[in-house]
Amino acid sequence: MSDEAARDGAARDGAVSDATMGELRFAASAATRIGPRHRQNEDAHAAWDAAALFVVSDGIGGLADGAVASRAVVELLQRGVTPGAALDRRVAQARDALFRANAALFQSGAESGAPLGATVVLAVLGEGCAVCLWAGDSRAYLARAGRLHPITRDHAIFGRTAPGAAARTVITRAIGPEDDVEIDCAIVDLVAGDALLLCSDGVHGAIPSARLEQLLTTGPGVGATQVVEEAAAYGTRDDATAIIVHIRAAEGAHGARA
Repeated sequence: MSDEAARDGAARDGAVSDATMGELRFAASAATRIGPRHRQNEDAHAAWDAAALFVVSDGIGGLADGAVASRAVVELLQRGVTPGAALDRRVAQARDALFRANAALFQSGAESGAPLGATVVLAVLGEGCAVCLWAGDSRAYLARAGRLHPITRDHAIFGRTAPGAAARTVITRAIGPEDDVEIDCAIVDLVAGDALLLCSDGVHGAIPSARLEQLLTTGPGVGATQVVEEAAAYGTRDDATAIIVHIRAAEGAHGARA
């Protein structure tokens, strides 16, 4: 995709992957779109089927270069996780990579006097389940049997930071702003027909919950580009990024679980 198209805010697809994990198969799509008020996309993402790792990171507005922070988070995850390793090892590696990213961003911000920070949500797949790690307000959802279920809980509050100031979302936990960070974890058993959605707040903050559920439960045809374009249609002012992972039975499998 051209730089011009990226500046214009068109949705950009990442690689679409298709891989197996035991008796389940997953197919993933990813897309991102620059917000109308931004000169560059401060979201970063990766859909890495070899490691069954999917991640969305969103640079925090109001801090220093959000694009640098979110890309650092994603790059350290990609360097730190070993494709083909057992699930528990990949999860431990992902957690360690987030701690390293936090230390690096905090040190850089302390040295420059310009704090850096990014939210993160990720899923590591294997052994018939998804392990989600997160900090901030980027979200993970599970679509199953016509319903959309939140997996994560936001580390954020909505309110005024000063008398007379406009109300806004304040991130209470993220990668980089503090010298230490707590990473939350949730484990979800997967069955054929499920779909996972990872997204930045440019998606979930724009698309009404009922519409998002409708999109994700219409079947395996929905892709990340459709979700990101829907966020734009609803007037999102922020960068919008989505990864969708569809789960189905592997060819020849006798059960729905790995």
